[in-house]
Amino acid sequence: MIELLGMSSPNVVKIVIMLEELGVPYKLTHVDVFAGEQHSPEFRAKSPNGKVPVLIDEDGTPVFESAAILLYLARKYGRFMPPESDADARRIADQWLMFQTASIGPMFGQYVHFFRYAPTETYGLKRYASEAARLLGVLDQRVAESPYLSGADYGLADIATWPWIRTADQMFPLFTEQGIWSRLPALRGWFERIGERPGVKAGVESIGRLMPDDAAAFQRADSEAMDRFFGRGKYDHAPTGAAA
Repeated sequence: MIELLGMSSPNVVKIVIMLEELGVPYKLTHVDVFAGEQHSPEFRAKSPNGKVPVLIDEDGTPVFESAAILLYLARKYGRFMPPESDADARRIADQWLMFQTASIGPMFGQYVHFFRYAPTETYGLKRYASEAARLLGVLDQRVAESPYLSGADYGLADIATWPWIRTADQMFPLFTEQGIWSRLPALRGWFERIGERPGVKAGVESIGRLMPDDAAAFQRADSEAMDRFFGRGKYDHAPTGAAA
């Protein structure tokens, strides 16, 4: 059985949704990132970057980085990617998957950090709020022109991006306080339509099982653990002998 190591972050949610959409059996194993479990030698042997998620295939093969996991599963099961014979469709699908991994994930993640954990850093907060709003506009324009980010058919870019919009809808001040949905009608329609897919609903329900573990891990985390988690101060997770 496939094993997925992670917690309830959007990058883990997208892999859970992919597994549910594929209908393959898997088990979830919680990783306490606040306690630093992702920096253990055992975890680093599977994920040199010390990040979740990590997928362990049935034969023991580890795969790290969420987009690489999506691609690995899509190639293995032959789903949610255009055929290689359709080079133009494959190019479009690849571009929008990379847009999520290169822009949506990193920028949204920084925005979360600044509004939740460094609200007095006004320049950083404004910088990432502005960039998050710009990226949301790019997505809105895309799905106004195409039914899915991936193109004519639902695909990896949609699976990768939807959990980040879910997080934004639940917690970003842009949504909860500033009402940005009113300026994103196409994106809202895309978000709601994908949210009704049985595989997506099952993925959300499945990841909910990790929420109590995450809440308990967060409550246990003291200031030292949070500094370690954010890489602040003296905490350096470079392997022994490697440059910092």
